[in-house]
Amino acid sequence: MSWQLWVVIALAAAGLVLLAAARMRHARKVFDDITDLARPIHLTPRVTADDLARARARHARPEPARRRRHG
Repeated sequence: MSWQLWVVIALAAAGLVLLAAARMRHARKVFDDITDLARPIHLTPRVTADDLARARARHARPEPARRRRHG
């Protein structure tokens, strides 16, 4: 009966290793895309600083209250 537990543990560990390897591979691709210096820079003149500020304001979350009252 105890060998079956070790099989389950080994399968779970193998699954976690495969999941971590897949995540690291994806992270490496994203890092390579970010740090690629030969990539052409596409600037869109349609997006202005005001548009970015409005978008950030839409997605901003209000800060929690600094002082919480008890009682």
